[in-house]
Amino acid sequence: MYNVMMKCGHAASAIDGAGNPVCAICVGISRNAEIVEESPLDLSQREAKCLECGKARRLSSVNLAFFQSRPDKEFDGYYCGCMGWN
Repeated sequence: MYNVMMKCGHAASAIDGAGNPVCAICVGISRNAEIVEESPLDLSQREAKCLECGKARRLSSVNLAFFQSRPDKEFDGYYCGCMGWN
């Protein structure tokens, strides 16, 4: 959505009242949800797996829904839509 990673580890998925990117998952829980990661990890050799069903895999990208960088794990995470979008 905004092509930026936040310090909380998620891709920005919303904007605040001033138009700044934020993580909709962590905003209000972690101050890092409002701070853009200035040195994001290289995702070019990474793969993401759906955190709900564990089946869907895609190349890691900040454009994946609810993308989460998980450099300490084998796979990054995202949501494939398996449980619906409501």
